[in-house]
Amino acid sequence: MIISFPFAGGNKYSFQIFSKNLSHFNIVEYPGRGMRINEKLVFDVDLLIDDLLHKVKDGIMFCEDYIIYGHSMGSLMGYLVCQKIEELGLPKPIKLVVSGRKPPSIKREKLISHLPDNLFWEEVVKMGGIPDELLNHHELIDFYTPILKADFTAIEKYIYVKKDKLTIPIDVFYGSDEEITEEEIKGWEEETIGKVTITELEGNHFFIFSNEDFFINYFNNLTKSLNLSTN
Repeated sequence: MIISFPFAGGNKYSFQIFSKNLSHFNIVEYPGRGMRINEKLVFDVDLLIDDLLHKVKDGIMFCEDYIIYGHSMGSLMGYLVCQKIEELGLPKPIKLVVSGRKPPSIKREKLISHLPDNLFWEEVVKMGGIPDELLNHHELIDFYTPILKADFTAIEKYIYVKKDKLTIPIDVFYGSDEEITEEEIKGWEEETIGKVTITELEGNHFFIFSNEDFFINYFNNLTKSLNLSTN
């Protein structure tokens, strides 16, 4: 089983290309969007982690082997959920997979959650990954603005606290056109005593979607090699 956490503004459809091709790919939604649209948005990382752990706890207790994956904001969520899992002595994942995210110890330099909506969207669009059909419909922009701002507020307010290193191997992926240096991405090696494998792929912040076949094969091969359940 692969437990995945979406990027900022994401929902259960954010990784649809993967969930359609991988029967064992499970997407955990944050409050206030998708199937959880009637729940209040959360602006605090600690509260989000408590919420997400509650959502996955039952599943990991009865799953012999599993992987945690996250992209961008989801990478931070995945890392912190793994941290909490180890702190509580719960069954830990075989591997943590992160993409499109600097190590948690590196604070975001560009803060955008406080910007007026129009300037906020300009910054979001620069990151890529926003479909034209969304940008051409003001009602969709109005719908997604509070969701995105809640997520960016949580990310930007997050304060890194150095704790015991994870004991979980980490696979790290980042895009060649992201504002991430090789030196920065190596910071993930400081977050676990397990093996860290770093891979650069061509593309911008949303390089996962321009490398869909690569990731489908990667996750397929990973689950086969680890003999994970495909339920």
